[in-house]
Amino acid sequence: MQTVRSLRRALGAFSAVFLATVASLAAVVPAAQAAPGKTQRPPLAISITGISPDPATSDAMVTVSGTLANHTGVALPGIAVQGFTSTEWFQYPTQLTDFTKSTGTGTSALTLQPAGQPYVPPDSVPDGATVRWSVQFKAGEFYNQFAVFPIQVRAISGGTTYTATARTFLPFWPGSAAPSQPKGLQVAWVWPLVDTPQQGACPQTLATSNLATSVASGGRLSTLLGVGSSWAQKDDLTWNIDPALLSDVSVMTKPYSTNGQADCTGRFAAKPSAAASTWLSQLKTATAGAPAFLTPYANVDAASLSHSGSGSEDILKAAYRLGNSVAGQILPQTFGKTGTGTGDGQVLKAAWPADGQADAEVLTSLANDAGINTVVLSSDQLASSAPGEDALARTVSGVGTPMSLLLANSRITSLLGTASTATSPSGQFTLTQDFLAQTAMIATEVTAERSLVVAPPPNWDPPPAAANALLKITHEAPWLHVTGLSALAAAAAKLPSTTHVPAQVMHRTELNDAYMDHLASVVTNVGRFQSILHKPSAGRLNLLDAALVTTASSAWRGNGSPGGWRAMSQLNDYVADAENKVRLVASKKILLAGQSGETAVSVQNGMDEAVQVRVTASTPLGSDVQVGPFSELLTVPAGGSNTLRLPVHSSTLGTTTIQLQLATPAGAPLAGRFTAQSLSVEVTRFGRFLLIIIGGALGILVLTSAYRLRRKRLSGGKNDGTEETAEAGGAG
Repeated sequence: MQTVRSLRRALGAFSAVFLATVASLAAVVPAAQAAPGKTQRPPLAISITGISPDPATSDAMVTVSGTLANHTGVALPGIAVQGFTSTEWFQYPTQLTDFTKSTGTGTSALTLQPAGQPYVPPDSVPDGATVRWSVQFKAGEFYNQFAVFPIQVRAISGGTTYTATARTFLPFWPGSAAPSQPKGLQVAWVWPLVDTPQQGACPQTLATSNLATSVASGGRLSTLLGVGSSWAQKDDLTWNIDPALLSDVSVMTKPYSTNGQADCTGRFAAKPSAAASTWLSQLKTATAGAPAFLTPYANVDAASLSHSGSGSEDILKAAYRLGNSVAGQILPQTFGKTGTGTGDGQVLKAAWPADGQADAEVLTSLANDAGINTVVLSSDQLASSAPGEDALARTVSGVGTPMSLLLANSRITSLLGTASTATSPSGQFTLTQDFLAQTAMIATEVTAERSLVVAPPPNWDPPPAAANALLKITHEAPWLHVTGLSALAAAAAKLPSTTHVPAQVMHRTELNDAYMDHLASVVTNVGRFQSILHKPSAGRLNLLDAALVTTASSAWRGNGSPGGWRAMSQLNDYVADAENKVRLVASKKILLAGQSGETAVSVQNGMDEAVQVRVTASTPLGSDVQVGPFSELLTVPAGGSNTLRLPVHSSTLGTTTIQLQLATPAGAPLAGRFTAQSLSVEVTRFGRFLLIIIGGALGILVLTSAYRLRRKRLSGGKNDGTEETAEAGGAG
């Protein structure tokens, strides 16, 4: 022990001299200036790319390694890389951030001391070159309990002004040497397969070609599925799948189109995607019988829909109905034919709302509209969620339904969200080491066993190496014990329902009021259009429902909202174009010569599917003109027409305008350009007067004929029958 103390004193003296030298050099030399228009990079850059063993153990020789890059413009001789650590450990998570950014002060700053011997490259480092380095020290000389400790490395070039520093964390696991073992964490992963929805109202058409790249080898979705499949059983992953993604990928397995106009013209043809077929096949195998739950179709924004109050609340219910149907058909061994898990799948009635945000109003909607009984929330959504508290809670929805709450650690979710930028080896190491340290910090906060829910953002885009490393850590870290989300949900269900969830909390990232108001009008337009389709197929209705639900996707939150506006505009224009193909055809004017008459009214259908519409006729208030009765409901075949006879009655003379209108079977007016027309009815009574004249003329004719016949008979009597006898004798 005396030898160790002497060594520490010697290292402390070296540290003082080393740091003083660095400080003096930094004070003398001005910072390097970047060339105008170019990104500034440090003249000397050092990165940490690995630590072993990780975590450190009592008898381990810790090796910290990385790279050193020279961008000074000259070769640098005599560079030394020194490692530092501390006998102090991080007490709370924010200290980790402070240490990384070198902003720790006061009690948050940890005292560093040299660890091991400096590493000196055998030769000078040429300008533009990158060399590898490593330093070593004995863990037992600094660490003696389960905790997270600081690691720093510093490079300095002898006789010059260039220095560089890098920092990371090192968990220490004492193992059997510790007087008492920590209980550890029951950790459950939510593994998301969610993407920006692509389908509109045009069949076999996707909005963009992005999905083809994502499911291909090396793409985002290909990586998530491949890595998730490899670790699903070892880490007991729970799949979180968007049914819209399943539908979109299925479209790509056949000839399909991309882009295009609202009326389904101007599209780009695409061949069937072998990558899409492979991806779906692999997904079916990976998820068969596996624990999983569905997002609502297109991962609609449940919070925005619940808070809108603008007539679009039923979208959430439609999204779950449609999602269950789609998932049941495409992944029958996971979600069954109806999405309820009637196959072999262990389906959870769970939800992971956008950004993990859900107040009591949203929980009520999820319970009432979708039968959800478990909700994954971000831990920072509950004010009562302190660092030392468990991830399990229980509450009651607004309709009295008990609901399990699983609180995903918000710091870890945020950390995983940076994965897409962690492309370099040092960036990937920083990500995974931070994850390891965060889990260790949580495990050290309390002595009792607790739970940890890891839920990456839905659009998670990790490099394959980083994703594999994260799941390997979950499997191998001695303080982490893998479990499934269903096990945590069952444990939460046994808790008392005492957790308070705020009644209503509006988040700035939700779809704004203007967007939701416009969405409400689109809902009305689509509903009206669907109601005139005569015996449409289930597939046709599902396509329209999917296009509508897609407009409420949480993918349109924040900067993604332009995509939502475009989807709404396309759908609205599609419906308007279709309704414009249904036309009312009638005379502009009819002449009513008597009290009653009729005129023909036709409906032409330019769509490629049959419609059923109602023809309505209205007269001005107080008018003596009456219309009907007539059969208002017309079924018009695709590309054809149908006609009805419109009876008109009037008891007075004059001109009256009748308004003709096409409507849905329920009577809602259609909004097409050719669905309304004015009919002018002129009543002359000319027919009645003509009958009187004709009747009078016939009367005079009858009277005249009778008078002539009488005169003839009288004339014959005066001649005593002479003429008649003569005629008779002659005949004889």
